[in-house]
Amino acid sequence: MEIRWFRHQFSEIVHHYRNGEDQYGEQLREYQGRTELVKAGLSQGSLDLRILDLRPSDDGQYLCTARNADSYTEATVELEVA
Repeated sequence: MEIRWFRHQFSEIVHHYRNGEDQYGEQLREYQGRTELVKAGLSQGSLDLRILDLRPSDDGQYLCTARNADSYTEATVELEVA
C-alpha cells in the first residue's frame, strides 16, 4: 500500500507512506518533523494525517491518494487554521 498527502501539486509532498514505512526523502521542508500518518485506522480504511505545531501557512487544501495492487483512490480535504 502507498499513501501520499500533497499540498497544491503532486510534487508538493506533505507525507508519504509506502509498504509499512514513512518515507521522508521527498517531503516538503516546512512539514519535516511535523507530520504523522495515524496508522491505528489503516486496517479500517482511515488515512488520517496529523500535522503537529499548526501554522497559519498550513491553511488550505490537501489531496490524499491511496494505491495498492488492486485499486487507486483520492480525496481532497480543506484545512482551516483558526
